[in-house]
Amino acid sequence: MAKSRDSVEARARQYAARYERTIQDELGFGYDGIVFSTSRQSATKALRYEALCQRERDVYFRLTDEKVLYVCGCRVPKLWHWDDELWVIEMEIVSPPFVLDFAGAYLDQEPDFPEEVMAEWRAEKKEQFGDRWGEVQSIMREFRKMGIYLADVKPGNILFRE
Repeated sequence: MAKSRDSVEARARQYAARYERTIQDELGFGYDGIVFSTSRQSATKALRYEALCQRERDVYFRLTDEKVLYVCGCRVPKLWHWDDELWVIEMEIVSPPFVLDFAGAYLDQEPDFPEEVMAEWRAEKKEQFGDRWGEVQSIMREFRKMGIYLADVKPGNILFRE
């Protein structure tokens, strides 16, 4: 499938039509894909690549199996529906504090990055999160206990109530 923004948005609209929803506002756009709110009061995320959709879907399967709604006081969206053909995931819309966006996560095996890469990554994240970095590390530890290794850790994906 094509991976341009237009084709990703077209798949989101096709999903909405297939499952009798109406696309409303764009909630976000990035490397992984586009997220829209829907008439069902849900978030529909059309992903750019099949592998990203499978990763995110599989993390949501794990979270559902474990009955996870919160991690360290942060809300985790519930998976509502998905379409493997269209590379679309539909989930609950949540308000801060929350943890979301699992397309870059790894299941059951920690990614094997060189220590110098990880040290640079940790320094960058510590700067991004400031005083909340310790809380973010706790959140990541809790996910690891479930075999979920978060990779796309940034303030937009782990958002605290101020």
